[in-house]
Amino acid sequence: MAERAASSAQQTLGRRRLELLGLGAAAALLLSRPDLATLAAGLGLFLWGMALLEESIKRLSGGTLDRWLHGATRHPARAIGVGALATALVQSSSLITLLAMSFVSAGLVTLPGAIALLFGANLGTTTGAWLIASFGLRFDLAQYAMPLLALGLLGRYRLSGALAGVAGLLLGIGLLFLGIDFMKLGFEAWRDGIRLDGLSGERLWHWPLLVLIGVVATVVMQSSHATLLLTLTALATGQLPYLPALAIAIGANIGTTVTAVLGALSAGAAARRLAGAHVVFNLATAAVALLLLVPLAWLVDALAARVGLAETAWPLKLALFHTLFNLLGIVLMLPWIGHLARWLERRFPDPVRLPLTQARYLDSAALNHADTAVGAMEQECRRLDRRAYHLLCTAILLPSADVIGHPPQRQAVDAAIEPAAWPAVNARYHERIKPLLGEILAFQARIDVPLTEVQQAQLEALQGQTLRMVEAVRFGEVLQRSLLRHAARLSPLREAHDDLRMALAVGLNRLAEGGSSNDIAAPLDEVRRHWQHEMAQRLREHRLDPWLASSLMNDLHQASRLMAALADSPPSA
Repeated sequence: MAERAASSAQQTLGRRRLELLGLGAAAALLLSRPDLATLAAGLGLFLWGMALLEESIKRLSGGTLDRWLHGATRHPARAIGVGALATALVQSSSLITLLAMSFVSAGLVTLPGAIALLFGANLGTTTGAWLIASFGLRFDLAQYAMPLLALGLLGRYRLSGALAGVAGLLLGIGLLFLGIDFMKLGFEAWRDGIRLDGLSGERLWHWPLLVLIGVVATVVMQSSHATLLLTLTALATGQLPYLPALAIAIGANIGTTVTAVLGALSAGAAARRLAGAHVVFNLATAAVALLLLVPLAWLVDALAARVGLAETAWPLKLALFHTLFNLLGIVLMLPWIGHLARWLERRFPDPVRLPLTQARYLDSAALNHADTAVGAMEQECRRLDRRAYHLLCTAILLPSADVIGHPPQRQAVDAAIEPAAWPAVNARYHERIKPLLGEILAFQARIDVPLTEVQQAQLEALQGQTLRMVEAVRFGEVLQRSLLRHAARLSPLREAHDDLRMALAVGLNRLAEGGSSNDIAAPLDEVRRHWQHEMAQRLREHRLDPWLASSLMNDLHQASRLMAALADSPPSA
């Protein structure tokens, strides 16, 4: 044990030394090349701005974006349109992709609907290239960046609530503008130093290499926008030929799949299916675009001429190409969404049988966003409620098939009881309820995204309902022991116990069917009043032993506590 700890410490120390060595080498390079430092600073500011922009939009939306996307997934065409529009607004296909994965993991949407949303996100991300080509490279953004940075920094640390979110939004936009300006300066300084004319595409191996450059750049920076910004800037400054720039843009599209794949590694089968769909779509689209690169470039030239673009407006032409080949991919893949979903379901099947202690919906991907986290909690709490229903049926010595789904019948209650056939509620509780309750509480503790007041109240209500349901099971455990002791047909308490079991069965049935608190508790209230009067009468007539009467009083009390806990728990669908 000590040797393993020492070995781990040495590995950590070695890794830190390598990191420090790498930082030192990078610092030396940047100090010796101010132009490279300017370019790297611009890239860093751009990525920082993107992260702030995404965070601020998530905070300001207050779950609205989540609900909007969720509602759109019911129809493929609508899902594509809403996915494209949402990505254009937030300028982050990664955010929409992770949202879609969260929806699928939480069981809130179907796989085909999420795939269509993903297709739309790919189309929406092309708006970033249009914005950079239209404004970022044609205007001096630094003069707009400084006021935005000043307002954003002051507001972020002085304001709270929605105003702080607006300040974060301004700060993110300011950093984006400043990053773009720095990168333009860096590339202008490099104008005569580095050129990529050698990769003009004259040799066949140039094309896969150019695509690979786009893939690697996007993977390293975790942003296709950053890759496209670098490509557009190099194209605008004449350091990169037009057709090779198109190939790099294709590679940037492939690189975006890495975010989905990384997000699915620790997620369940549903998230892996969606990540697989992302990979399939982007690879298929990239392959078609690369094969049709020259015809698509001709089409871009023709369309550019029709709308009045200059022949040398290369950045705008690249943005148009980026949009066209993503549209082409959607047109080709849309008819195959259903087939793709079924293939992925076979490729990444659900576990044949989940362990009794394992949650089904509490996937780590659902923690990325408020609505999906709350939705996953709601789904899992419903599962726990259904287990509790079945266990409560065991507590009153009735098969759940005779209680849940249709009104309970008296003959089921009057049937002979074989005590050995009924497992102890306490053992089943520790096998099936308590571990799942622990997972639910642990998942709730891990929710670390901004919640609206409604969402916070919903989580608190779910927790309260679940704990009351568990409380009812614990009361059922005490009641079951008494019912089993007096299960014989000739037992003096069998008649009262049968009435008690029937009342609880009717209450459970009404709870499962969505009945009100009064409807759930009414049968037991009637039985309790009847047997309190009947017990007093039998005691006076010496037909009931006082010891047994006290047992019956305790059973009625336990049943009342059980039903009170259930009546306070809203019914679960």
